[in-house]
Amino acid sequence: MSNSTKRRFFLCTGEAVTVEQLDDYPNSHIIGELRYVLDEGRKVTALARWTISVGTYAEPSINPDVDVWLIGDARNIHCKFPGCKHKERWEIGQAAFMQLMSRYGRLTV
Repeated sequence: MSNSTKRRFFLCTGEAVTVEQLDDYPNSHIIGELRYVLDEGRKVTALARWTISVGTYAEPSINPDVDVWLIGDARNIHCKFPGCKHKERWEIGQAAFMQLMSRYGRLTV
């Protein structure tokens, strides 16, 4: 599997890592996963925030429950692991930014 097709997990400390890298972050928790989604026909990267955060020592679920799909910038994304107080931010990707700009280009005031 190439690096571009490997699952990438978003940690409560702000890193996005592959499953092979999870052991390097023993004090972090997985709060979601980066996934490609279609937004008005364009493939963009989204953060699929999981309903339940899990430790990096746990085997990530193949199909976890997702409570929100974050495509644009988001702040104060709370880790839901018991006792963890980390809050992170998610930054919009370039493809999502271009999609957003094309939407605004169609708007008239």
